Amino acid sequence: MSSLLYRHPEVCASELDGEVCMFHMETAQYLNLNATASAIWRLLEQPLSRDALVTALVARHNVEAALCRQETDTFLAEALASSMLLERPSPSVSPSPSPSVSPLVSP
Repeated sequence: MSSLLYRHPEVCASELDGEVCMFHMETAQYLNLNATASAIWRLLEQPLSRDALVTALVARHNVEAALCRQETDTFLAEALASSMLLERPSPSVSPSPSPSVSPLVSP
């Protein structure tokens, strides 16, 4: 099962000169994000899986998927370790029930 990444609700973020500055109110930690990390932060306005995040970054920034995943994972590891981001299991999707066969036509 994949997980969803999302912003910690106690993190305040502001954009300065195209880069995001973050402050965690509970831990008093401050991070100034580079352009790549800022793009990730913006995409995480809504919870996303790692795969969806990398797919969006590759599409928007014309970068190789392997390099994008590596740089994304590096940022995510730091952001998760500092509790700037959180992770939760993604809701499981139940398969659609198969349509029932109607006995309207007899064999």
